[in-house]
Amino acid sequence: MTAPFAVLHVCTGNICRSPMSERILDGLTGDDVLNHGAGISAFHEGENMQPNSVGELRARGYDGEGHHARHLTRAHVESSDLLLVATTGHLEYVAERFPEALPKTFLVRTLGRIAADLDPAVLPDGDAAVRGKALVALAYERRGDYEDVDLADPWGMGQTVYARIADQLEDALKPVATALEGPS
Repeated sequence: MTAPFAVLHVCTGNICRSPMSERILDGLTGDDVLNHGAGISAFHEGENMQPNSVGELRARGYDGEGHHARHLTRAHVESSDLLLVATTGHLEYVAERFPEALPKTFLVRTLGRIAADLDPAVLPDGDAAVRGKALVALAYERRGDYEDVDLADPWGMGQTVYARIADQLEDALKPVATALEGPS
């Protein structure tokens, strides 16, 4: 087996959206996908995931334990094969500071739509690393055909808002997981 396909999930503080995204995709994929996250702000560095995020993950059968927020660094970006960001603001942040990463950086909801529209036959046979690199290349070619769709920030909102964000993440990440994992 090749090295795991590394997916970096990015939001503002790495306490709400990106940890939910990370844990949902981790629950949908196998050991050949490495999910990790970071925030563009260091304000919450070291903090646990927001309790409402943990609650949504648990209610859906995903692991919500052991998360500690991290601030996005060049090492995180360079060690990742795919960056999934929550908003166009996060995409712009990555583009400004790590322009070389733009071809592998996507809004999570937009990549979900691209992956959902892909004919599985266009991705090569192989493990998640092989399929993931092909998915990233195809998505980069098609990115302009899709509307940018942000993932709203639920911080400070009630559980229903977190539930809506988790629904949107599952809708986006299930086709991505299918593309990475290949036919069952």
